Amino acid sequence: MSTVIITNCTNRKRLGGHSPLELCASQDLSLAALATAWARQLSNPKAILPAASLYAGRSVQDAKWVAKKLNAELMFASAGLGLIESEHPCPPYNLTIAAVPGSIRPRLERMGLSASDWWEAINRIWHRPSPISELAHCPKTERILIALSANYIDLIANDLKQITISFQHKIRLFTSRPGIARLPSELRPFAMPYDERLESCSSFAGTQSDFPQRAMRHFVEHIKAPTDCADADYRAVLTAMDALIPVGVVKRRKASDEEVQMLMTQAWEVHKGSSSRLLRYLRDEALVSCEQSRFRGLWLELKTRNMLRSKV
Repeated sequence: MSTVIITNCTNRKRLGGHSPLELCASQDLSLAALATAWARQLSNPKAILPAASLYAGRSVQDAKWVAKKLNAELMFASAGLGLIESEHPCPPYNLTIAAVPGSIRPRLERMGLSASDWWEAINRIWHRPSPISELAHCPKTERILIALSANYIDLIANDLKQITISFQHKIRLFTSRPGIARLPSELRPFAMPYDERLESCSSFAGTQSDFPQRAMRHFVEHIKAPTDCADADYRAVLTAMDALIPVGVVKRRKASDEEVQMLMTQAWEVHKGSSSRLLRYLRDEALVSCEQSRFRGLWLELKTRNMLRSKV
């Protein structure tokens, strides 16, 4: 194992018709007891898939591309399962740190705890409370590329703090500006300075949720990095960003759920029902603002409705 790619899990999962596991535990449990209760639920799954097959979406595809290009090991930072390998058997589940249904964050906040506290607790179940730090300190690990959203930076922040200064050079981080602000200060020099100018590069334009993975792919595909020098990699990214023209701010209007579904219905056949293409249609052509988790729910509802009609 010389290079490791770490990306976040996704809300989009291939459930195969199975209902996802959801946290069912008393509100008065301690953090350790809560993690144990969740692990017990995970131990009796109705179905399992390898992590790389369970998680879906562009962020996963770009992370897979990078792992293949670098002949690296792909791993996922999962709020429900901890740090797992791409072939780790996973049940369909619904537990996240993002601000969407199924988030454990509100419960942690009521307990006066952070996302990082949960990360340590769930990984402690597997007897490795700081798995990323352990990877960084492993002599066989030469480089770790970490592409995570800001919420998942919150999740692993304390783990990153455990990486001693003599091993920090192994790390390259890809996240949004809010994500960089949430990093431990000593790791910020290893966060590559990608910004919204990446959107002007057509093959790397995308949604906010997959920005870290798009940046990481650009880093490997166009910067031809990582190198042995983090400063050189940082400067190379700055040069690449300076060569791009900032994309003008697109003004999008708000629309009701009913209007969003009407627009999707009108464009359904043209885009063959593809969720990614329909989202781009709404944002780029219809100029309607629609947050990704909201879009996902409306798209699934419409897809189910269309399937029921086709059976009649």
